[in-house]
Amino acid sequence: MSDHANSETRDTLFLAGGAALMIFGAGLIMAHPLVRRTVLASLQPLLPEIQGPLKAGVARVLPDVERYLKIRGM
Repeated sequence: MSDHANSETRDTLFLAGGAALMIFGAGLIMAHPLVRRTVLASLQPLLPEIQGPLKAGVARVLPDVERYLKIRGM
């Protein structure tokens, strides 16, 4: 392989790794309940149309999570 191809591959890997770290970091930050509530409260005036589908999605998932936790606790 030429030196140019190696540096291009390395740059692509750095870009993909950086994007993955940013997404992972945002997930860690959003995992904290206080931060999540604060971010969602600040987004509510900007994007009121996401509130309905977001609550509906959570309502569909919660029974499954509760059932999983009961099974895991046995």
